[in-house]
Amino acid sequence: MENDLERLPDEELMLRFQKGDEAGFRVLVDRYRQRIFAFTWRFLNGSQESEDIAQEVFVKVYFARDTWRLAAKFSTWVYVITRNTCLQALKKMGPRLSVDSRQTEDGRELIETLADGNAKTPSDHALAEEKSRRIADALDRLPESQKMAIILRRYDQLSYEEIGEIMNCSVQSVKSLLFRGHVSLKEHLKEYFADGV
Repeated sequence: MENDLERLPDEELMLRFQKGDEAGFRVLVDRYRQRIFAFTWRFLNGSQESEDIAQEVFVKVYFARDTWRLAAKFSTWVYVITRNTCLQALKKMGPRLSVDSRQTEDGRELIETLADGNAKTPSDHALAEEKSRRIADALDRLPESQKMAIILRRYDQLSYEEIGEIMNCSVQSVKSLLFRGHVSLKEHLKEYFADGV
Protein backbone atom coordinates (compact mmCIF):
# COMPACT_ATOMS: atom_id res chain seq x y z
CA MET A 1 0.00 0.00 0.00
CA GLU A 2 2.74 2.50 0.96
CA ASN A 3 4.54 1.65 -2.30
CA ASP A 4 1.44 2.84 -4.17
CA LEU A 5 1.36 5.98 -2.03
CA GLU A 6 4.96 6.82 -2.90
CA ARG A 7 3.88 7.54 -6.47
CA LEU A 8 1.28 10.10 -5.39
CA PRO A 9 2.02 13.84 -5.41
CA ASP A 10 2.53 15.60 -2.09
CA GLU A 11 -0.83 17.31 -2.22
CA GLU A 12 -2.74 14.04 -2.70
CA LEU A 13 -0.86 12.53 0.25
CA MET A 14 -1.73 15.53 2.37
CA LEU A 15 -5.42 15.28 1.44
CA ARG A 16 -5.38 11.62 2.45
CA PHE A 17 -3.62 12.49 5.70
CA GLN A 18 -6.26 15.13 6.48
CA LYS A 19 -8.85 12.36 6.10
CA GLY A 20 -7.02 10.22 8.65
CA ASP A 21 -4.63 8.22 6.45
CA GLU A 22 -1.47 8.12 8.61
CA ALA A 23 0.40 6.23 5.87
CA GLY A 24 0.22 9.36 3.70
CA PHE A 25 1.94 11.33 6.45
CA ARG A 26 4.71 8.70 6.76
CA VAL A 27 5.40 8.95 3.03
CA LEU A 28 5.61 12.75 3.27
CA VAL A 29 8.03 12.49 6.20
CA ASP A 30 10.19 10.03 4.27
CA ARG A 31 10.09 12.30 1.23
CA TYR A 32 11.06 15.50 3.09
CA ARG A 33 13.07 14.30 6.10
CA GLN A 34 16.50 14.72 4.53
CA ARG A 35 15.73 18.10 2.92
CA ILE A 36 14.30 19.57 6.12
CA PHE A 37 17.19 18.28 8.22
CA ALA A 38 19.72 19.65 5.71
CA PHE A 39 17.99 23.04 5.78
CA THR A 40 17.95 23.23 9.59
CA TRP A 41 21.57 22.04 9.72
CA ARG A 42 22.72 24.74 7.31
CA PHE A 43 20.58 27.53 8.71
CA LEU A 44 21.61 26.80 12.30
CA ASN A 45 25.26 26.42 11.23
CA GLY A 46 25.65 22.79 12.19
CA SER A 47 24.02 23.10 15.60
CA GLN A 48 23.60 19.84 17.46
CA GLU A 49 19.95 20.82 17.95
CA SER A 50 19.31 20.70 14.17
CA GLU A 51 17.97 17.16 14.17
CA ASP A 52 15.59 17.87 17.05
CA ILE A 53 14.37 20.99 15.28
CA ALA A 54 13.79 19.05 12.05
CA GLN A 55 11.73 16.51 14.02
CA GLU A 56 9.81 19.38 15.62
CA VAL A 57 8.88 20.56 12.10
CA PHE A 58 7.16 17.24 11.38
CA VAL A 59 5.39 17.29 14.73
CA LYS A 60 4.04 20.73 13.78
CA VAL A 61 3.02 19.45 10.34
CA TYR A 62 1.19 16.57 12.01
CA PHE A 63 -0.81 18.79 14.34
CA ALA A 64 -1.36 21.58 11.78
CA ARG A 65 -2.59 19.26 9.03
CA ASP A 66 -6.09 20.76 9.08
CA THR A 67 -4.70 24.25 8.37
CA TRP A 68 -3.15 23.18 5.03
CA ARG A 69 -5.26 24.02 1.98
CA LEU A 70 -5.05 22.48 -1.48
CA ALA A 71 -4.37 25.93 -2.95
CA ALA A 72 -0.97 25.84 -1.20
CA LYS A 73 1.86 23.72 -2.50
CA PHE A 74 2.83 21.26 0.24
CA SER A 75 6.57 21.87 -0.20
CA THR A 76 6.10 25.62 0.28
CA TRP A 77 3.93 25.05 3.35
CA VAL A 78 6.45 22.70 5.00
CA TYR A 79 9.30 25.14 4.30
CA VAL A 80 7.30 27.98 5.90
CA ILE A 81 6.90 25.82 9.02
CA THR A 82 10.63 25.00 8.87
CA ARG A 83 11.58 28.67 8.52
CA ASN A 84 9.43 29.69 11.48
CA THR A 85 10.71 26.81 13.61
CA CYS A 86 14.34 27.72 12.84
CA LEU A 87 13.76 31.39 13.66
CA GLN A 88 12.08 30.43 16.96
CA ALA A 89 15.01 28.14 17.76
CA LEU A 90 17.51 30.92 17.08
CA LYS A 91 15.68 33.17 19.55
CA LYS A 92 15.63 30.43 22.22
CA MET A 93 19.24 29.33 21.73
CA GLY A 94 20.74 32.78 21.40
CA PRO A 95 24.45 32.80 22.15
CA ARG A 96 24.52 29.15 23.20
CA LEU A 97 23.97 28.04 19.58
CA SER A 98 26.63 25.44 18.86
CA VAL A 99 28.52 26.39 15.71
CA ASP A 100 31.59 24.21 15.89
CA SER A 101 30.06 20.78 15.28
CA ARG A 102 29.83 20.61 11.51
CA GLN A 103 30.42 16.90 11.09
CA THR A 104 28.36 13.82 11.78
CA GLU A 105 29.62 11.11 14.11
CA ASP A 106 31.24 9.23 11.22
CA GLY A 107 33.11 12.40 10.21
CA ARG A 108 31.32 13.11 6.92
CA GLU A 109 30.90 16.76 6.09
CA LEU A 110 27.23 17.78 5.99
CA ILE A 111 27.62 21.29 4.69
CA GLU A 112 27.73 21.13 0.91
CA THR A 113 30.09 23.75 -0.42
CA LEU A 114 31.90 24.88 -3.48
CA ALA A 115 35.03 23.24 -2.09
CA ASP A 116 36.59 20.49 -4.21
CA GLY A 117 35.08 17.19 -3.11
CA ASN A 118 37.45 15.28 -5.42
CA ALA A 119 40.63 16.14 -3.54
CA LYS A 120 43.44 13.81 -4.56
CA THR A 121 46.09 14.48 -1.92
CA PRO A 122 45.88 15.03 1.84
CA SER A 123 46.77 18.70 1.34
CA ASP A 124 43.97 19.04 -1.27
CA HIS A 125 41.59 17.46 1.22
CA ALA A 126 42.73 19.77 4.03
CA LEU A 127 42.29 22.80 1.76
CA ALA A 128 38.79 21.63 0.78
CA GLU A 129 37.84 21.26 4.47
CA GLU A 130 39.21 24.73 5.24
CA LYS A 131 37.19 26.22 2.35
CA SER A 132 34.12 24.40 3.62
CA ARG A 133 34.54 25.89 7.10
CA ARG A 134 35.12 29.37 5.67
CA ILE A 135 31.98 29.18 3.53
CA ALA A 136 29.88 28.03 6.50
CA ASP A 137 31.30 30.81 8.69
CA ALA A 138 30.70 33.44 5.99
CA LEU A 139 27.14 32.20 5.49
CA ASP A 140 26.52 32.37 9.22
CA ARG A 141 27.61 36.05 9.30
CA LEU A 142 24.82 37.06 6.93
CA PRO A 143 21.56 38.54 8.21
CA GLU A 144 18.96 35.79 8.72
CA SER A 145 16.90 36.78 5.68
CA GLN A 146 19.88 36.75 3.30
CA LYS A 147 21.14 33.48 4.72
CA MET A 148 17.73 31.85 4.37
CA ALA A 149 17.29 33.06 0.78
CA ILE A 150 20.72 31.74 -0.22
CA ILE A 151 20.15 28.35 1.42
CA LEU A 152 16.74 27.97 -0.24
CA ARG A 153 18.13 28.97 -3.65
CA ARG A 154 21.56 27.31 -3.66
CA TYR A 155 20.98 24.13 -1.68
CA ASP A 156 17.24 23.50 -2.02
CA GLN A 157 17.19 24.88 -5.59
CA LEU A 158 13.86 26.62 -5.16
CA SER A 159 12.58 29.23 -7.59
CA TYR A 160 12.42 32.93 -6.72
CA GLU A 161 8.64 32.59 -6.52
CA GLU A 162 8.80 29.67 -4.08
CA ILE A 163 11.34 31.49 -1.91
CA GLY A 164 9.12 34.57 -1.92
CA GLU A 165 6.15 32.49 -0.73
CA ILE A 166 8.21 30.84 2.00
CA MET A 167 9.72 34.12 3.19
CA ASN A 168 6.51 36.10 2.67
CA CYS A 169 8.09 38.67 0.37
CA SER A 170 8.08 39.64 -3.30
CA VAL A 171 10.24 38.07 -6.00
CA GLN A 172 12.07 41.40 -6.28
CA SER A 173 12.85 41.28 -2.55
CA VAL A 174 14.17 37.73 -2.94
CA LYS A 175 16.45 38.83 -5.77
CA SER A 176 17.64 41.75 -3.67
CA LEU A 177 18.35 39.51 -0.67
CA LEU A 178 20.28 37.09 -2.87
CA PHE A 179 22.27 39.88 -4.49
CA ARG A 180 23.22 41.48 -1.17
CA GLY A 181 23.99 38.09 0.35
CA HIS A 182 26.27 37.14 -2.54
CA VAL A 183 28.08 40.49 -2.33
CA SER A 184 28.69 39.91 1.39
CA LEU A 185 29.83 36.33 0.82
CA LYS A 186 32.27 37.44 -1.88
CA GLU A 187 33.68 40.02 0.50
CA HIS A 188 34.08 37.50 3.35
CA LEU A 189 35.59 34.88 1.03
CA LYS A 190 37.68 36.98 -1.35
CA GLU A 191 40.96 35.63 -0.02
CA TYR A 192 39.83 32.05 -0.74
CA PHE A 193 37.99 32.50 -4.00
CA ALA A 194 39.62 34.94 -6.37
CA ASP A 195 36.76 34.39 -8.84
CA GLY A 196 34.02 34.84 -6.22
CA VAL A 197 31.38 32.50 -4.84
